[in-house]
Amino acid sequence: MKIFFNASLTGKKLYQLNYLAIINQLEKLGHTIISAPVKTGEIIKVAQASQQQAEKYYEDLMKSIAAADINVFEVSYPSTGIGHEIAVSLYRGKPVIALCVKGKNPYIFNSVIDEKLQVIEYSIRDLGKILVNAINYALDQQDVRFNFFVSPQIQRYLDWVAKYKRKPRAV
Repeated sequence: MKIFFNASLTGKKLYQLNYLAIINQLEKLGHTIISAPVKTGEIIKVAQASQQQAEKYYEDLMKSIAAADINVFEVSYPSTGIGHEIAVSLYRGKPVIALCVKGKNPYIFNSVIDEKLQVIEYSIRDLGKILVNAINYALDQQDVRFNFFVSPQIQRYLDWVAKYKRKPRAV
């Protein structure tokens, strides 16, 4: 399984051991971390980045989010950047696992109703079991694509529903 992982660079001061524990546990479970910007990123480098560097970073970030099967975030430390990445992940239909230490559950996620979003409190001690369960649930939430043929009559109806009811044809 290809997994994208990220967390707050500013929060790295407080939660770096947690970030590394999550990455290590995901790898221990046999998953491939395709990108973990927080692992090597430094807040000072981000602040000093040129416009071109920032654009390249964002482009790479979006490619990694799109390429992953599941996106995992550590959200104990508030971050608008991580919130944006979670929103992009959900918009793209990616299953998202948002992990937070006990008592640090971001209230904003309480209002997000999306079966692909899991917000889970954890401790390093029970991280392995939590990740196994969360990944299994996320696998059930992945979209499955298949193609089939429909008659012209059904196609016209689907076009009508898409136009007037504003629902995707797939729905």
